[in-house]
Amino acid sequence: MRDTLKRYKRMARAYLIKGLVSLMTRLEAPAVPKLKRLLLKAFPIIFAKEIQRARELLPVEFAERSDSIIAGMAENQIMTLLEVFFYEKLLAADPDFVQIEGREYIDNAVAQNKGLIILSSHFGNWEVAGYTLAKMGLPLHVIAREQAVDQMTRLMNSFRENRGITLIMHNTIPAALKLLANKKTVGLLSDLNARERGYQVRFFGRTASFYNAPVLMALRSRAPLVPVFAERQKNGRLLVRFEKPVEFKRGDSMLNNIQRYVDRYESAYRRRPDHWCWFHERYEFASLGRIS
Repeated sequence: MRDTLKRYKRMARAYLIKGLVSLMTRLEAPAVPKLKRLLLKAFPIIFAKEIQRARELLPVEFAERSDSIIAGMAENQIMTLLEVFFYEKLLAADPDFVQIEGREYIDNAVAQNKGLIILSSHFGNWEVAGYTLAKMGLPLHVIAREQAVDQMTRLMNSFRENRGITLIMHNTIPAALKLLANKKTVGLLSDLNARERGYQVRFFGRTASFYNAPVLMALRSRAPLVPVFAERQKNGRLLVRFEKPVEFKRGDSMLNNIQRYVDRYESAYRRRPDHWCWFHERYEFASLGRIS
C-alpha cells in the first residue's frame, strides 16, 4: 500500500510538471525570473521530505552554511528545469548564456581518435552540459535510467533528443563500448547510490557505494574520460567547465580507480556545494558494495 501511494504521488507530480511545462513554455525568456520566484515558494511544500533528507546528509564541514546551501540547492533545481524548458529562448535572448572553460581538454581528447567519455553528475545544470556538447559538434550518446514514472522519462527524454542527444537505456555498457569503438562520444552520470552493484569508497569522509562503469568503459575502450560540470554564475549565465581527464591505472585495484573519479566529484561539490542534489541517499546500504 505504501509503495502504491508513493507511485501515485510521483505520477501526480509528473502530470503537474507536464502541465506546468505546457503553460510555461508559451512564455518568453523574460518570464524566467518570475517563474523562479513562484516555484521557490512551492518547492519547500512539494519537496519537504527531500529538503529534510538533504539537511541530514549534508557533510559536517558545511554545517555553518547549511541554510544557504540548502536554499541554493533548491534554487539550482528550479533553475535547471527552467533552463531545460526555455533553453532555446534563453540562448536567443543572450547568445553568451552558456560559456565554456577547458575546451582544450575536449579538443585534445578528440584528437586521440579513441572515442570520448564525458563524466557528469547531478550538479549544476547537467542537462545543458549535454546540449552544449551537441552544439560543439559532438553529438552525445548518454547512458540514462528510467525516471520513477514513465511520464517523466518521456518528458525529459523528449528535450534531450530534440537537442541532439541519443539515449542509451538498455544493455548500456556493451552499447557504450561499441559506440566508443566507433569513435563516438558517450556520456554518463555516476553519482547515484550503486548499493550492491557498486564498490565502497570514501565520499566526504564516509563510506559510499559508487559504480565501476566509468572505469570499465575507460580501460576497455582506452578512450579519455573528461569530467564536465555546468556551474551557475552570479550574472545568471552558465559556465560549462571541462576538466583534465581522469587517468585510471591498469593493474590498480577497482577501488582505487573508482576513488579517482569520486575525488573529482567531491572537489566540484566542495567548490559549489549549493549545486549538488544532497537529498540523494548516498550512504544508505553502502555496506552492500564490494570492498575488493
